Amino acid sequence: MGREEEPLEGFEWRVGTRSVTKGVWAWSQPFWVPTERGKVAVLLVDTEGSMDIARGTETSVKLSALSMLLGSYQILNVSSQIKDPDLEYLEMFLHVAEEVGKEYELESIQHLDLLVRDWSSSTVLGSDGGEKHLRDVRQMLAATSPCKHPKALEVLSRSSSRCYLMPFPSKWIMIGNQGSLRDMDEDFRDSLRDYVTTLVCSVSQHVWRDRHGALLTGTQLTAKIKKFSDLMKKHHCGFSSPSQMAIAFHNQRVLDRAHADHALFLKEKDGDSQNMFSCLKVRPSKMTEQFAERRGHLLWRCRTDMQEPAPEKEALLTELEDLLTQEAETFLKTYGKRFKKFTILAGVGAGALVLGPVCGAAGAGIAGAVIAAEAAGALAAAEVVAIGVGTGAAAGIVVGGGVGGGVGRNIAQRDRQRAEAAGGGREEGDGTEDLSDDNPLI
Repeated sequence: MGREEEPLEGFEWRVGTRSVTKGVWAWSQPFWVPTERGKVAVLLVDTEGSMDIARGTETSVKLSALSMLLGSYQILNVSSQIKDPDLEYLEMFLHVAEEVGKEYELESIQHLDLLVRDWSSSTVLGSDGGEKHLRDVRQMLAATSPCKHPKALEVLSRSSSRCYLMPFPSKWIMIGNQGSLRDMDEDFRDSLRDYVTTLVCSVSQHVWRDRHGALLTGTQLTAKIKKFSDLMKKHHCGFSSPSQMAIAFHNQRVLDRAHADHALFLKEKDGDSQNMFSCLKVRPSKMTEQFAERRGHLLWRCRTDMQEPAPEKEALLTELEDLLTQEAETFLKTYGKRFKKFTILAGVGAGALVLGPVCGAAGAGIAGAVIAAEAAGALAAAEVVAIGVGTGAAAGIVVGGGVGGGVGRNIAQRDRQRAEAAGGGREEGDGTEDLSDDNPLI
């Protein structure tokens, strides 16, 4: 606490009615406290006045959620005595903390202190006076039917909640702009030292834990805070109330589940297409259709499962659609190259199996026919048909009755059909096998 004449240091402060702290301030370094279980890092966090009448509910909801994530030891600082507006804010805070706890698998309130400053209603201060005042508050809440602040009553009845009373610091502190220990009244200085000492000595009991009692690492807590920060950026209108925040949490889970399902679908298709025979059964055009169908189903499911009211629902769905489309397009480019590579390998391999030394020509013919069928975007339709007929027919004749012959005949017949269709089509019911693009190559 420094020497008697030294100005007080720490977070910025100022006498007056205007708030000083904006948003959330955190001390730049942790205080390392030795305990029987090892060193514990204590981070001091100061949050903007939560009941500032100049600020809307949305900011209070966001600050409450961040405060809950940052602090395993919550201190609600009130003036003179606990009044109904304080309990109203506490009720809102507890509602927010409950939703955040469920979303991030944390205990919503590990410890709560009601720190009453400028107490003057009795000479009994500290924990003893606070225990009596808290008992009076609980009785007042329980006397109303129905209870006006049920969450506050439930939390204030826990053994992990306490109240501490601090006296008025002194008129010299209140009229100054720096302050020092000698400006404090003796009883205030004693109360301050007692409160801080008690808090620090108990820190090993208040290390952050998840809902299952497991210790929370700094990395895990950082990930949760970053996830919440990203959510606030995405759901700009989702924090007008605790219930609206719960809807934002739910809708984000729906979107995340759809993205995860699409990633799994993509992984399965990528794994299947690593196998040549599996890949050649699905043409790139057909694979594109499958991804479009899957994307449509996921978007329909999100639209159905997302809760209302959600002002940004359509924008979030459009953002998801763009993301899924981009992922699909990236995969389909790779898939198209993989398909053509396997087509060439299949043609060369089949020719080698049947013809031995002359496999190169046969394989090239088969591969040429397939590539020609896929290259309609690069050449005019008539040119593609001509190339396909020529190479496919050659492959069908040369390869004969082996595996390569089967592939070659299919290609040749398919290209003849295209050529006939270009010249007027084939007759109804001629018994020709359906060899449209929807059918697999093998």
